[in-house]
Amino acid sequence: MLRDDLTHRLQSAVERLKGSVIADTDYSVEFTEPKNPAHGDFATAFALTNSKTTGAPPPLVARALAEALQADSTFTSASAVSPGFVNVTLSDAYLAEWTVRSHRRGEALALSETDRPLKVLVEFVSANPNGPIHVGHGRGAAYGDSLARLLEATGHKVSREFYANDGTNSLQMQLFALSVRSRYRELVGLPPDFPEGGYAGDYIGQIAEEIRAARGDLHGEDGLEFWQPIAQDMMTHWQRRDLEAMHVVFDTWISEQSLHDSGKVAECMERLKQSGVIYEEDGALWLASSKFGDDKDRIVVRSNGQPTYIASDIAYHKDKFDRGWEHLINVWGADHHGYIARASAAIQALGYPKDALEILVMQLVRFLQGNEVVPMSKRSGDMVTLRELMEDVGPDVARFFYLMRSHDTHMDFDLDLAREHSEKNPVYYIQYAHARICSLLEKAKEAGFVADETCASDLADPAERDLIKKVCDLPFEVRRSAQLREVHRMTTYAIELARTYHNFYEKCRVLAPENPERTRARLLLCELTRSALRATFSILGISAPEKM
Repeated sequence: MLRDDLTHRLQSAVERLKGSVIADTDYSVEFTEPKNPAHGDFATAFALTNSKTTGAPPPLVARALAEALQADSTFTSASAVSPGFVNVTLSDAYLAEWTVRSHRRGEALALSETDRPLKVLVEFVSANPNGPIHVGHGRGAAYGDSLARLLEATGHKVSREFYANDGTNSLQMQLFALSVRSRYRELVGLPPDFPEGGYAGDYIGQIAEEIRAARGDLHGEDGLEFWQPIAQDMMTHWQRRDLEAMHVVFDTWISEQSLHDSGKVAECMERLKQSGVIYEEDGALWLASSKFGDDKDRIVVRSNGQPTYIASDIAYHKDKFDRGWEHLINVWGADHHGYIARASAAIQALGYPKDALEILVMQLVRFLQGNEVVPMSKRSGDMVTLRELMEDVGPDVARFFYLMRSHDTHMDFDLDLAREHSEKNPVYYIQYAHARICSLLEKAKEAGFVADETCASDLADPAERDLIKKVCDLPFEVRRSAQLREVHRMTTYAIELARTYHNFYEKCRVLAPENPERTRARLLLCELTRSALRATFSILGISAPEKM
């Protein structure tokens, strides 16, 4: 990628200074974009960030480094600026070369390779199968899936997993099934038998109606062992349907109950016993999790012999490793923050390294309309569902808005802005850039013009240069976003890329029959930008419309 090539050239210039201007040791080098574009294309603060090890004053190092960089034909200028910065301007020929290289990669432009590719399992959403996916789940769904796409783009083998807390002994799952059964009985003319503490949401009746439509008359089927699996299966179908509508598709759906049925929970507890990290006290089994950083030990099997949720959770993480995954990423809601220490302690107790499990916590999202906070629960007590949000603003907008802020900060979802069908809406703005390019390329084709890589050297206008740099930065942004787990960086990049293209479109006439070479060069840049937008949209999980 362009950034890697520039870093290599910077490193070579630093090497030439070792032993004369600076000490002969290892240094970190990096080019960044200057805050003021008038200062150049890129800048480095090498002399300042390494001032403790160079053995020379930063201004002196900066001047020497600028001279070394100036000797490279890649740079038309390299100037030292107090107190120790070096600003560089790239040559038109160098940018033309990278335009062609990037154009040949097409939508693969976003891809890069990691030094250490891993088998990564990303578990996210994992909502209980007793209710629909609601708007609170939506943020984690969008984030988890786009994070997986980023990791795939940087060379990792990735799988997406949904873990259903569906233990048959779970009171909430039993109440859910009994509530559905009661509503079903009403539908078929039988007296209801609504359980104490049951679920009264509207969706219970809808589930009952769908079961009746699918299964017909179920008179005589009153047992919990009958109703719990069919009610759960229908809710899982709802959850899968709504997530897929937002382009979130899981590779595997794992059942908590299956871990008990297969004996994996009991097997895991026995292993921990043998390793000496489980002990018995007051008839219960305890995990000595405090030895591994937890604030206290945890009960894993109650005195009545019933395993706790922690027991199945430990077995689940062991199962992930047993299936060959090397690195586990759990995307949890803010309400699970207190579980981090015990989860980390559990995998260490199993003998796995602490850093093999990475837990990312999603902060809360609130919805605004007219600067007022909109309650996300209805009078019935139901939460507003993700499906209802998508029906309101569309799946692309819902997903993009969820991704616009760092996952570890609280976010405001502006419903008024999300409903806008104008350039005020960032999703409309970036998708319009793609549609504008598609329309332009179609007109060019009708006029007999096609992109030509041999004309890349004609791209020298400042607006063209800005667009080339922004497009060629895509693989760098993808890699950095993946490394930092900062998916929101990609929404910022998408907006900046669209803005840079719109600026180019306004300032540089693309279809100019009187100058066919320039026309073909600018069409080349348009095709390159379209590929970059499509690749970016793919990572963000939104569509790339050709017409708007």
